[in-house]
Amino acid sequence: MVKLIIDAHCHIWEERLLSAEMKEKYIDLAKEFDCDPSLIIDINHEKLLLQMDEAGIDKAVLLALDYGTLFKLKTYKLYNSYVADIVRKHPDRFIGFAGIDPRRGNRAIEELERCVKMGLKGVKLWPLTGFFPDNPEFYPFYEHIEELGLTILCHTGSSPPGTYMKYNRPAHIDTIAVDFPTIKIIMAHVGVPWHNEAISVAKKNENVFFDISSLQVAYKNAPFFFYQTLVEAKMKCGVEKILFGSDWPLFVPHISQKEWVHAIKNLKIPEPMKSLGFPAFSDEEKTMILGGNAAKILSI
Repeated sequence: MVKLIIDAHCHIWEERLLSAEMKEKYIDLAKEFDCDPSLIIDINHEKLLLQMDEAGIDKAVLLALDYGTLFKLKTYKLYNSYVADIVRKHPDRFIGFAGIDPRRGNRAIEELERCVKMGLKGVKLWPLTGFFPDNPEFYPFYEHIEELGLTILCHTGSSPPGTYMKYNRPAHIDTIAVDFPTIKIIMAHVGVPWHNEAISVAKKNENVFFDISSLQVAYKNAPFFFYQTLVEAKMKCGVEKILFGSDWPLFVPHISQKEWVHAIKNLKIPEPMKSLGFPAFSDEEKTMILGGNAAKILSI
């Protein structure tokens, strides 16, 4: 097994890429975390590389975002080109995913083909901007993803104020997975608060996985929920479905990349939970979560 540490869920942006509406969302998040807004607004790949090196992370998946329909993105093409340019400069450290809203129809397909030519390896879907990802109208888009052999990473779970969570149910991924069984699909954030639904979707579909980005908060503030979620995933659908992810930079004010890697490397079930029969994680299983699973999915 490839012993790499791979962060399957990261973002980069410069302030020039942010619409006023999107910048305001990040400022609100900084207030929630009681931190300097620059920690999640003034970011770039150089800062990410420094934190990856400190944490011992070998590679990271960079996810562009197409949020234009809701948050008035200046140009989704510019964002995708920005990510592709960073990947070209650091091919040994980054894998790039294009941000494309499937509601763009033929333009979405054209952008998909352009992004593949730029070297991007997957597509990031952000349904919280107002669409159900399993809408049959999007199937021509998914057919092209399937033909090109790309991976999908789709947001599932909670979302910021002003957005509708109904679009983010893991059950929508089940539909796509059944109808497009050769597309590998990663559900972000274990679908929390629908983590049981996400685990069930991953169990029944060989081509579905999930990352654990956003569980940093639970690790710090609700450890029982954190360990219970990972153990349930292990027991119900297998460790091979679990991918390490951070959603960098959004949770850095809460927990550093180094701390987050350390948490998984030293994953130990608390004694009270052991007495209830919760199984431990082997070193091999931790290696799978930290990078082995992602390396297999992304053919690294």
